[in-house]
Amino acid sequence: MKIVAYTALRYGADYLGWAIRSVIDYVDEWHILYANQPSHGHYSAVACPETEAELHQIAYYAAGSKLKWHVGDWWQEGQQRSAIHEYAPDADVIISVDSDEIYSEQLIKSLIQMANGTFPIVLDGHPEGFAVRYTRVPFIHYWRSFDKCVLHDPAYPARLIFPNAPPGEMTLPLRAGVVNHMGYAIKPEIMRYKWLIHGHLPELRRDVNWYQDVYLANRQFDCHPVGSEWWNPESVNPFLFMPDWMINHPFYGMKVIE
Repeated sequence: MKIVAYTALRYGADYLGWAIRSVIDYVDEWHILYANQPSHGHYSAVACPETEAELHQIAYYAAGSKLKWHVGDWWQEGQQRSAIHEYAPDADVIISVDSDEIYSEQLIKSLIQMANGTFPIVLDGHPEGFAVRYTRVPFIHYWRSFDKCVLHDPAYPARLIFPNAPPGEMTLPLRAGVVNHMGYAIKPEIMRYKWLIHGHLPELRRDVNWYQDVYLANRQFDCHPVGSEWWNPESVNPFLFMPDWMINHPFYGMKVIE
């Protein structure tokens, strides 16, 4: 059985190496799909704050000989992500890991158990645990620091793919483990660039200036950039969810990441 992971990448130096570290021991290959220009449908004349060379160095340090680096001119996010099937056509299992996603040890073990057919949790309608192509996994979202987190957002993205399974989608329960999403615990200059090219840019809320009045102001309620009743950060002990070695991340201990 061949297990590969991939990252659709344009920026993400702050967490890329840490995201890879959280999964690398469980996969045979790590594919980076690096976009020469933004692939989310929006172009900005503002240069990306991070270079391809910088990102490649980080990825190689974390993934070593397992790293496969690909460069493309994708104009849609879906095209960029789908390219993994071209680069890893013989994969039995594909794990999608964005540059700001730190997998908990429990979650990656659950995914490997699913791949091996030994997953102990029986899921409604899917007693084998991996009978369909796409699996959505639990996410929690850190807000401006490691000790504030949105814990109850029910929107779980698909991150596990069985390319040869029948079409369909299933969702893992929270007890299977979580992805620690660090995409809102980043430096303001990266957040500014992120929203210049983001696929949801046309949906950005109009009731406030989200970047100024919510993100930079570090508002503690109703924080989602598009809008979600679930996005109210709570105080957390991050090590109930993320690997202990994240204590060495340079942002750990900062009250507000700047």
